[in-house]
Amino acid sequence: MDPNLDQYIDRLQAKYSTVVKRLRNEIMQHRELPLTGPQFHMLSLIAKERSCNVTYLAEALVVKPSAITVMLDRLVQSGYVERRHDDQDRRAVLLSITKHGREVHEEARRKTREVLAYYFTCLDEEEKEVLERVINKLDEAGRLKDQRA
Repeated sequence: MDPNLDQYIDRLQAKYSTVVKRLRNEIMQHRELPLTGPQFHMLSLIAKERSCNVTYLAEALVVKPSAITVMLDRLVQSGYVERRHDDQDRRAVLLSITKHGREVHEEARRKTREVLAYYFTCLDEEEKEVLERVINKLDEAGRLKDQRA
């Protein structure tokens, strides 16, 4: 590996880890809601789709369906998500967000956006555009790699 690239990766990885931890901690402290970050993300996906299955969630989160079960059970037990059988295929289980889940999700989303908005105010418009382009490019690289696998 190119030594310059190796040093760049070390610097970026360390800083990225610090920033992500700081944001995660501040969001969790600020939210004061009974959702972990992954639960919030899963609830967001279910809310966006209105109705989905475990396979969709696993693909969106890039995990195996079995990894979804425990977190999903907690969301169901908390009354945020409900499971129901598909009318067309009784074997298929569909997930949807409950009214209570939507309320909790909206509050968590609002508070999360407040924290992120604070941090993004330190960037000028050009920096925001560059950041968005870089994130999109990295996402595309990951998708291409997934397609090859």
